[in-house]
Amino acid sequence: MAELEHLGGKRAESARARRAEQLRRWRGSLTEQEPTDRPGAGRPPQSRRAGPRVRFEDGAVFLAACSSGDTDEVRRLLARGADVDTANVDGLTALHQACIDENLDMVKFLVENRANVNRQDNEGWTPLHAAASCGYLNIAEYFINHGASVSVVNSEGEVPSDLAEEPAMKDLLLEQVKKQGVDLEQSREEEEQRMLQDARQWLNSGKTEDVRQACSGATALHVAAAKGYSEVLRLLIQAGYELNVRDHDGWTPLHAAAHWGVKEACSILAEALCDMDVRNKLGQTPFDVADEGLVEHLEMLQKKQSVLRSERETRNKLIESDLNSKLRSRLFKDKEKVLYGEETRKSQEMEDEEKESSSSSSEDEGEDEASESETEKEAVLQPLQ
Repeated sequence: MAELEHLGGKRAESARARRAEQLRRWRGSLTEQEPTDRPGAGRPPQSRRAGPRVRFEDGAVFLAACSSGDTDEVRRLLARGADVDTANVDGLTALHQACIDENLDMVKFLVENRANVNRQDNEGWTPLHAAASCGYLNIAEYFINHGASVSVVNSEGEVPSDLAEEPAMKDLLLEQVKKQGVDLEQSREEEEQRMLQDARQWLNSGKTEDVRQACSGATALHVAAAKGYSEVLRLLIQAGYELNVRDHDGWTPLHAAAHWGVKEACSILAEALCDMDVRNKLGQTPFDVADEGLVEHLEMLQKKQSVLRSERETRNKLIESDLNSKLRSRLFKDKEKVLYGEETRKSQEMEDEEKESSSSSSEDEGEDEASESETEKEAVLQPLQ
C-alpha cells in the first residue's frame, strides 16, 4: 500500500511539473498577450509609418480579455459571437486559465455564460483537475455545484482527487465520488476498454474508422501511446495503422510515448520499426521531448531497431531468393511437362502408325492367302473337267 501511495505521489508530482511547463508556454504565447490596438486599450492608434499592425485572431483576443479580467470586454466579444470555449494551442480554455489564476469572479462569469466545466485540454485536464491540483477549494466547490465531473481521467490516468494534496480538497472530491456512486477504477479503464473494442473491430473489418481529436489532431495511436494502452497499441499496429502519423504539432505516437515516459509503448513502436528520428514542427525528435529517465532506453531501442532492420532485410532477401528458386523450379517442371507431352504425343503417333501399318499388312496377307486358295481349288477342279 505504501508503495502504491509513493507511486501515486510520484505521478502527481510528474503531472504538476508538466502542467507548470505547459503554463509557462501559455504565459509566453500570443494568446496570453493583450492586443495593443483593440478599443479601450488606452493607446493612440499607430501611424502607418510606425510599422504594420498585428492582427490578432478573435480567439486570441477573447482569451487575452479573459486573462486580464476585463469582463466588459469579454461580454462585448461574446455578444459579437466569440466562442466561450475557445482554446489555445495547448487546449487551455478561458475557464482553465481563470481557475489557474484563482479568479473566482471570472470563473463564475464564464460558467454563467455556458462555459463547459468538463472541457479537457490537450493533456486531459478539466478545470476541476486544475482546481484540485492548485488547492483552490472554493473554485472546486463551485465547479461541483455546477456539474463538474469527479471521474474524468486525464492523460496520466488521474481523476481530480488523485491530484489533490490538501486534505480538505481530497475529502471534498472523495465525498462527491461516494455521493455520485462513481467507480473510479472503472472510470480509469473506460477509455481503454472502449478503444480496445474499436481496435478489435477495425482489425476484423480491415477498415480503420478513427476520428482525430479536433483540437490537437491526435489519433487513437497517439492516445494509446501516451496513456500506455499496450494491447490497444498492438492491435492498431496489427490493423495496419500508420506508425508515423502526426498530430497538428507534428508529433508522432513515439513523441507522445517518450514525452509521457511510457516505456512499453516506446518499445512496441520501436520494434514495429517506427521512425525514431522524425521531427515535429519545432524540429524536435522523440529524444528531445522524452522524459529524462527514458532517453537511455530510447537509445537502446534505436540500436535494437538497427539490428531488427538488418534481420528483416536478410529475411526478405532469403524469402525473395526462395521464391525465385521455387519459380525457377516450377518453370523447369512446366517445361518438362511440355517436353514430356510432346514426346508422348510423338510416341503415340508412331504407335498408331505402326498399328495401321501392321493392320494393313495383315489385310494384304489375308487377301494373298485367299487368292492362293482359289488358285489351288481351280487346279484341283481342272482335271475333273
